[in-house]
Amino acid sequence: MIKGTLWFFGLFFCPLILQGQASGETEIFYPTLINRRVSVLSDLHDSPSVISLAAVGDLMMGGRLLPMIHARGSDYPFDSTRIVLQSVDFAFANLEAPFTHTGETFDKTYTFHVPPEYADGVVHAGLDVLTLANNHILDYGPEGLFSTINVLDSLHIAHCGADCNLEKAEKGVIVNKGDWRVGFLAYSMTYPTEFWATSEQCGTAYPYPNRLKQTIQTMKDQTDLVVVAFHWGGELRTEPKAYQRVYAHLAIDCGADLVIGHHPHVLEGLELYKGRLIAYSLGNYVFGSYSPNAKVSMVLQLFFDRLGPLTAKVIPISVYNNDVQFQPKILKGENRENVIQNLNDISADLNGGEEIIRSSGLIIVQ
Repeated sequence: MIKGTLWFFGLFFCPLILQGQASGETEIFYPTLINRRVSVLSDLHDSPSVISLAAVGDLMMGGRLLPMIHARGSDYPFDSTRIVLQSVDFAFANLEAPFTHTGETFDKTYTFHVPPEYADGVVHAGLDVLTLANNHILDYGPEGLFSTINVLDSLHIAHCGADCNLEKAEKGVIVNKGDWRVGFLAYSMTYPTEFWATSEQCGTAYPYPNRLKQTIQTMKDQTDLVVVAFHWGGELRTEPKAYQRVYAHLAIDCGADLVIGHHPHVLEGLELYKGRLIAYSLGNYVFGSYSPNAKVSMVLQLFFDRLGPLTAKVIPISVYNNDVQFQPKILKGENRENVIQNLNDISADLNGGEEIIRSSGLIIVQ
């Protein structure tokens, strides 16, 4: 994968400066960063002083997508967005279905599974870390969960959020890039409760507040950067519920550098809190259904140095499968602008009425 900090300068800074000029913005972020972090530029060629992440929403390669993968291959769903995921140091998604051929189906309305042989598409896409903490990872029982873990381990894809008991499920995973150590933690707050791990039962990690606090603080002591993901909220809601804000703020108060949310299948607002970014829902990514409600989403790119977050960028994508046929497409022109404006609208109340996203998609975090 094309993973490196030189891309941060050559492909992130420069295009955004041009977009800012073209759109008539009077404040260009590049000088702002020079003033704030001179070391970012001076160290780029000498040390990995900046690390880049990309986060996307729900990844479910089953359902209506399976015939398409069978016909066109497991790389097909990612062909239009692979360049974005491969351009960063780490790319992160929520795996919404187990990779398994076997297991006892859980009795609920929607159950998903994906043949394990299709998992190589995830590798080729550029995804490095997957959260398993959601309301579908045990659709095919413990057997389906452990099959998924074995498949991901065999492909060297890091994962977190579900395991053989609560202690292991909430432990998270640490990934390395040069001398950077990045910790990922993931939690599910969605039903069925039977999927939640206990001390004696496999399942997903639930964020019990005292345990959440201790886990984040322990991860913070062991790493340079902590990312916390929550599966939460109400489906098709465009604004977070009150408890989502409570838990997001708690995570940052305890040391998280970034909070990412999944489950609603649509975009929820972005919030800047204490110099950290919260994305309450990234919506769908590759998802095997023809939902008339899940039409747009985003790839969220983020850049950090040793002092914390620098910037983020919203890259709007179409996930309306009637149009894109299960291959998310990067939006341009008016469609792109509409997504950014809508995201600003639903984010305003979270940020004291302020629009935090520039027309270029840029967010200055600090």
